[in-house]
Amino acid sequence: MLDNIILTGAHNQKKVFHFSKDEGQVDFIEIEENTEWQLRFLSPPKARLYIDGLDLLDDERIQEDEHGLYIIPSPKPYVIYNHENNDKKYLPGIYRLKLVLNNKEFFSWLKIISKFISEDELVLMRQDVENAVKGLSRMFQSNINGSLSNYSPTLSFEQLQALSILHEQSVKFNLNCFFISSNPRYSIGSYYHWTRDMKYPLDNNSVIKMSKGKEHDVIYNKDYKITMNSPENKALKNNILNIFRIVQEIEDGLKKIENIKSTSDIRKDLILIRKYKSQLSFLINKTWLKSVSGENTNTSINNAYLDSKYLFFRKLSWKLTHISNFKPQFDRQYQYYWRRTDLLYEIWGFLEVIKALCKLKFIPQSGWIFDGRNLEFQPLKPGTCVWFVGNLASGRKVNLKVKYDDAITALNATETSQEQPLWHGASHNRPDIRVEIYDASMIFQNVIVLDTKYRRLRDIYKFSKSGSLNQLTSYRDQLFSPYPFKDAKYAGCKQVVTLSNRPSAVLNVGVLFPGKVVTNADTIKKYNDIEPIPTFPSRNDNNALLDFLRLNLELQDERFNKLSKILKLIGRNE
Repeated sequence: MLDNIILTGAHNQKKVFHFSKDEGQVDFIEIEENTEWQLRFLSPPKARLYIDGLDLLDDERIQEDEHGLYIIPSPKPYVIYNHENNDKKYLPGIYRLKLVLNNKEFFSWLKIISKFISEDELVLMRQDVENAVKGLSRMFQSNINGSLSNYSPTLSFEQLQALSILHEQSVKFNLNCFFISSNPRYSIGSYYHWTRDMKYPLDNNSVIKMSKGKEHDVIYNKDYKITMNSPENKALKNNILNIFRIVQEIEDGLKKIENIKSTSDIRKDLILIRKYKSQLSFLINKTWLKSVSGENTNTSINNAYLDSKYLFFRKLSWKLTHISNFKPQFDRQYQYYWRRTDLLYEIWGFLEVIKALCKLKFIPQSGWIFDGRNLEFQPLKPGTCVWFVGNLASGRKVNLKVKYDDAITALNATETSQEQPLWHGASHNRPDIRVEIYDASMIFQNVIVLDTKYRRLRDIYKFSKSGSLNQLTSYRDQLFSPYPFKDAKYAGCKQVVTLSNRPSAVLNVGVLFPGKVVTNADTIKKYNDIEPIPTFPSRNDNNALLDFLRLNLELQDERFNKLSKILKLIGRNE
């Protein structure tokens, strides 16, 4: 019965799922993405089949209970992929199947193999997203007057991560230092000595010792005393010394930066680090801790970790020492991206745009992971906006708003605002990424549109339903704004500085796709004025994207330069 769940494909292909009671027994059925397969689930009649990713399909027979989405046996197959409905399909990833029959659970697995990029590139994309989110977030928090790079040459990423952990734990650290300094754990140890007072009955050790030579009126007797030199305090001392060493290394790095350029952010970090150092020094020099030997010990310390104070120092030391293995938890949404390759490519493309702008010396100010000081990996929600400030090649200051999956809702100029300056004249109104350009006074100028397409370029360059040219040309020609140069200082100059005959507010449209770089440049070329941007993770850099953004920002700079000359001719300041 368990072998009656199968996949059927073209040319009479057939793959049978084999189920096991052991969920960890990995036995994949593999199929390639975008190939037509159907899942046939004929029996047993009362069984339920829970499958990861059923939300990707559009089938009225899919049901849901407290355990998730499931399907039931049906004479009609369930479609995994149908080329006529390209939006509802399984995407590259690994999906668990759980068959529930007579209150017993059986497991199998389905693996969808990526068609356009390799598995290694998929892994690289996931790593890129994690590393970019972690690195950009931490570097932003550690910025010096907005610079993202001043910390990195002096402090490693691990040290920056350690600094973030020390910020987060500072209150708990102070409390535990106070409590452990005044109330440490101790043990009662026995010892023998010659004495005139017999506190305890003589034992064998006493008798043997006294038989070898006894002084008058003196007995060799056992006694007890409090000792701090216990295994748990040895472990505590090692943890405290390790934290002190890491704090000292971070302080040395921060002092080097301070010698070059002192800012309020550096001073705050140094104040924090020196508070840690002072508290740790106070503990290390406590008489009871100085009496504890410093040799390593890993035995008989379990009781210490029942004490929350000792456990705190152990955890803090471990986190600071094992940062390379310590992976902060991402929002659950990121796990969703890991599974859906087209969405993973979309968020990865957005991060590549963020990183490219940073390379072009634009500095993030706010939005998404650039809000707040805590190392928190906020989900990338539709409508997310990251605000950048920087200079064009001429030195002119501009503001950029980079928006992710943000719907343009206005249908005419009267519905727009300076915050939402665009309106759309066609049905396509939601590009994946757009870079809105504002002048130094936050007067909107125009927009660069980027869309991510997880498919071949030849499939993108089609006007048919399966292609994307209708959508991309609509972005190019049907996004308008009443705001470019809408300010008294620009009065009468707008038409003179327009760089194209198009009435839209779009400088250019680029499409990111996972195409390979080829030697013949003609194979990747512009079509219908849509710029192809091959962008994929196995490259050491994505210069095509960097060049696209640089060239379009130079176009904007050219427009500003032309405007500046006109204003000087008519005796007006820019």
